[in-house]
Amino acid sequence: MFNNFKSPLAKFLLYFIGGMLLFYLFYYSPLYERYFMPGLLNIQARLSSILLSFIGEKTTVEGDNIIGDTFKVSIHGGCDGLEATALYIVAMLALPLISLKEKLPALGYGLLILSVLNIFRIALLYYSGLYWPKAFEFLHLHGGVIIFMMISVLLWLIWVNKLLKNRK
Repeated sequence: MFNNFKSPLAKFLLYFIGGMLLFYLFYYSPLYERYFMPGLLNIQARLSSILLSFIGEKTTVEGDNIIGDTFKVSIHGGCDGLEATALYIVAMLALPLISLKEKLPALGYGLLILSVLNIFRIALLYYSGLYWPKAFEFLHLHGGVIIFMMISVLLWLIWVNKLLKNRK
């Protein structure tokens, strides 16, 4: 498959696989689950609650729970958007032939876009649970995760295309 392990494709795959392995080692570690995840989920719940208030929903936040009068949603690992974000960041960092300086804007904008979209995703999940309960499970378990991963890959492809065009 690879003539040698110095080809750009081989380097990308090795760095990408290694980076994702490191991410998952951290993501499923007690360190992350005990010290980082609760704060992150609380911030996401608060930001989603603020977004929901802009569209007229009255919610409160307790930990990783967004609570309304008739519906409550809890954000857990896997719902935090970190896997799709890590996929984007690791894929961007693994790109060979492009300097870190060139990648920094793509990393910053991508992280910002994915973070904002994840807050919208969480708010929409709450909204669907409130007004379209039959769709909630599908959107939560399948649609939201798959679509968010696809957005992450699409965003990466857009930035790679832009970075490569700028090099010509």
